[in-house]
Order: sequence, then C-alpha cells, then structure tokens
Amino acid sequence: MARYAEKLHIVPLLAPAASTAGGGVKSYAVRLNNTQWLSFLLGWGDQTTDDAAVTTITVEASTAVGNTTAAGDTAIPFVYRLSGVPGTDDNWGDPTACPSTGLEITGAQDNLTLLIDVDPASIPALDSDAIAVRLCFDAGDQTSSYASYAVAIIEDRYPQAEHISAST
Repeated sequence: MARYAEKLHIVPLLAPAASTAGGGVKSYAVRLNNTQWLSFLLGWGDQTTDDAAVTTITVEASTAVGNTTAAGDTAIPFVYRLSGVPGTDDNWGDPTACPSTGLEITGAQDNLTLLIDVDPASIPALDSDAIAVRLCFDAGDQTSSYASYAVAIIEDRYPQAEHISAST
C-alpha cells in the first residue's frame, strides 16, 4: 500500500471541463526542483463535428507557476504514446518523438488518452531559467464540445509519504 503513496506524486493540472470556444488553454505548471521524471496523462472526449479541425498540444518550459504565462516560455520537444479507442483497443501506440511545435490531434481522433514523457534533466539546455513545465492546448478558431483533463505523474527526486508541492 505504501508503494503508491511514496513512489508516484499524482497532481491534477486541468480539471475535466467542456470547452465551448476555440483558442488556447494552459494547464497548471509542475515545478521541476524535486522532479526526477515527469509524465502527463491527458484525455479528451468527442471533440467537434468537423473531423478536419485540429487541436495542437505543446509542452512549455516556464519561469512561472500556476496557469499563467511568462514572456520567456519555451515550447519543448517531448515523447508521447497515444491510446487506442476505449472499449475496442487497449494497446498504446509506439513511443514517438514530437518536436517543440507540438502534436496535432484532429477532430476525428475522439475519446483518446495521451501519455507524454518529459525528462526534467533536459530542460536547462532548452530553457536555462525554467522552473516549471506545463501543457498547452490550442484549438484555433474551432468551437468544440469535448471534455479534457490533464494529470501529472511525477517521480519525485526524494520520495516520501507527504509530497513537496509540485504545482504551487
């Protein structure tokens, strides 16, 4: 029972909420100072009636915490795996490198889950003053009705029963 409480620090970053207008949404940021490894788990429902519509998911290194931006925020590359459709395919896609420009999810890719891995040790070379990392969703001009959520799964540098705050 202690394994769950001490080895992984699970932090909700974006509560499940329906998006009703296009544009950008930023998750809360995860501080890097006690992070050995960082994964993001995010999911969404039925996105839009326009299968050609695109939502771009990026990861940003930042000097700001919370869900605000800083002038020097830097989009960074990451590795991801995309789930199969729930109830029909429980296999995940192969680990795939994504450039800093982000991953484009089309309106036809409904009801999926995405696992993103970020190596905190790589951040200083990409953004030397970054103290945190966050997810960004940009739906452009589309009006959508999908519900999305994001959770950070953190391997703490110093695991303990009572975790050091990673998002404030």
